[in-house]
Amino acid sequence: MTPSSAVLYARLMTGARFRHLQAFAAIAEFGSAQRAADAIGLTQPAVTHLVADLEEFLQCPLFHRHARGMRMTDMARELLPFVQRSLATLEAGTQFVAFRQSSGHSIVRVGAIHGAINGLLVRALPAFGQSKPDILVQLQEANAAESSALISNREVDLMLCREPPVWPEGWEFADLLPDRLVVVAGPNHPLVRKRGLRLPDLLDEMWLMLHPATHARKTFDALMAAHGAVPRYRKLEVRSSAMVLAQLQSEALLSFTPYSAMRQFIDMGQIALIDVTDLPALPPLGILSVRDERGEAANTLKEHLFRYARKHP
Repeated sequence: MTPSSAVLYARLMTGARFRHLQAFAAIAEFGSAQRAADAIGLTQPAVTHLVADLEEFLQCPLFHRHARGMRMTDMARELLPFVQRSLATLEAGTQFVAFRQSSGHSIVRVGAIHGAINGLLVRALPAFGQSKPDILVQLQEANAAESSALISNREVDLMLCREPPVWPEGWEFADLLPDRLVVVAGPNHPLVRKRGLRLPDLLDEMWLMLHPATHARKTFDALMAAHGAVPRYRKLEVRSSAMVLAQLQSEALLSFTPYSAMRQFIDMGQIALIDVTDLPALPPLGILSVRDERGEAANTLKEHLFRYARKHP
């Protein structure tokens, strides 16, 4: 009879230690108990015993043993990302404790979608760092799916994003900065000098293909379908703003994007807005945060971002 997840979890909580996970991850990486033992500072018999224990706890084989070493089973290959995340989270926690003890500084963990970084944080965080040098901001960029995972796992104190369809339990959302959809191109694109364009005027242009999971790409596809058009794409699907910038500057391409995502490059004159008058609205950027459980550092940063956004929309 296959044990339930509750039974397996209870076994791990009762008998397993972090060394079991470390040994498993090391053998998965090196394919050899001896090399894994050397990497984590244990003996080869100790590592072998730890993995055997873990297989007993889970009641399934994790490695195929052979003359040249050890090869992961399909179960181990699928389990490995969970173990690696657990070890990485533990390491991050120890780094946090060491940092706080050695410096006395506070830490605020911030997740942000690309538009929030380029549209606000690149402008607001330097001022925050100057006014609050005792607070360390740990920033990581995330798309919509990654944002959900960060929130569910409580890996961030603040998430800068658009309002989700359903707020996670215990979290609250507040609008922070207006945004809009725009069409952009390199500064020398012929359309930069034209005014009062409408989307049908652009149907024959060459477009830079954006990632299909983005709000802009989904909206663009819907608009093209509504006009009965099949857009011409440069066959390069990107999420990197640096790559978008390079493509727009190197040839006559257009990109349909949130203003926030390209604002930094627009302000610097590296790309230009195309004057298109009939583009749909876009939800504002905002802050998702844990209700009534934020630390002082998170509250301080949140208040700074709201003040900055009001003064520098």
